Amino acid sequence: MKWLKDIFKMKPSRKEPAILPLAEVDSWLQEWAMKSDFSARCREVYGRMDGAAKKLDEDISSLKSASSDDEAPPKLLRAGVAARGEVIKQLETFSLKLKPPKKDDLDVISQHHWALVKGLERTVTTFGRAQSYVKALFPRNIESINSDLTEISRLLVDLEKAIGEKRKTQEESWFCRETALRLKGELSGIVDLKAKTQQDGAALSELSSKLSNLERQAGKLEASDDGKRIREMKSSLEKRTAEKSQAEAELHDLIAPLNKALARMKKQGSSDRITLQHEKVFERLGSSPSSVQDKEIVGALNELQGHLTVLGLKDRKKEKVLDHLDLLITKRSLEDVRGRLQTISEEIARMQSQIEEGSREGLRMKEEMSQARKEKRSREAALDQAKKDLALLSEKAESDEQELNDRLARIAGGPMKLDLSGERR
Repeated sequence: MKWLKDIFKMKPSRKEPAILPLAEVDSWLQEWAMKSDFSARCREVYGRMDGAAKKLDEDISSLKSASSDDEAPPKLLRAGVAARGEVIKQLETFSLKLKPPKKDDLDVISQHHWALVKGLERTVTTFGRAQSYVKALFPRNIESINSDLTEISRLLVDLEKAIGEKRKTQEESWFCRETALRLKGELSGIVDLKAKTQQDGAALSELSSKLSNLERQAGKLEASDDGKRIREMKSSLEKRTAEKSQAEAELHDLIAPLNKALARMKKQGSSDRITLQHEKVFERLGSSPSSVQDKEIVGALNELQGHLTVLGLKDRKKEKVLDHLDLLITKRSLEDVRGRLQTISEEIARMQSQIEEGSREGLRMKEEMSQARKEKRSREAALDQAKKDLALLSEKAESDEQELNDRLARIAGGPMKLDLSGERR
């Protein structure tokens, strides 16, 4: 893979970023891990540590065989010799731990490094307590051992640095894989959202065109002869409806003076004081006078006139009712108004039927336009939401792309750039 060779040959001064396809990120990280110099660095550190361990063993042997100054005070001599034994024991224990582990695995080396650091701490602590006595008797030996421990401490720092860099690379690799996986999903989502916005946009354009056509057709229908005729019929219908209301009012006005007498008739008829031949007619005259037929009106009025004297009305009221009954019977006022009301009602029914028949196409268009407007609003909302989602997902993808570029660059030690041309975008 040429891109991999280019990356590994990359020089610090190189300005052009190495190109890496997003689909190859995982394999690139695996290749990079295999090319890592962690094992070589550890071997180099352990090689120097082996030399330091041998030097420490030699200095421990020298301390063991070193002769004390016979002129030293007896008390110092006894304390120094005892302290030497304690120091030698701790140093030998620590020296055994300096042997490198069999595996160069990061976790194994980390554990070994930790054990060496703790061992060195205990050694320095023990050495520090006994040093004053031992140093007084064996100054050159102690100086040499101090130098050995200092060198080992430096080597542990070098080993810790190699471990830290390796852990950091592993951490960066984990984040790279997670970010690459997330970026792939985002790019796929962007493709889907772009397709959705295109579909919604096309559907919205089609709906707008359909709605415009319907509005034009509705306008033509409204301006046509049929549309004009329907408008004229609606205007006539309004007039006839007003006439009907007026006729109904006139009819009720004609019955109103008889209401009290009718109520008395109904009450006495229900108590069997009088026998009524037109009882149902009287009820309809009070509640729905327009439903009373002409042939029923005369008989009911004559019956009411015949029973008027037994209804218990005051003379003045009775005279008014009698006068009104004479007027209704002689002039047939109820029949005239009821006939006019019936004629108007029939005309209204006919006009309503004609208007309904002539308005069907217009109503169909209105319903279709209403449905189209409703669907258009729904599509507009969906398109707006899809655009917002697309903008947000694009922003996330851009951020993840930059983050992945930066992390890959830190691993490679030079600029990197993802190639997203092979992804769904």
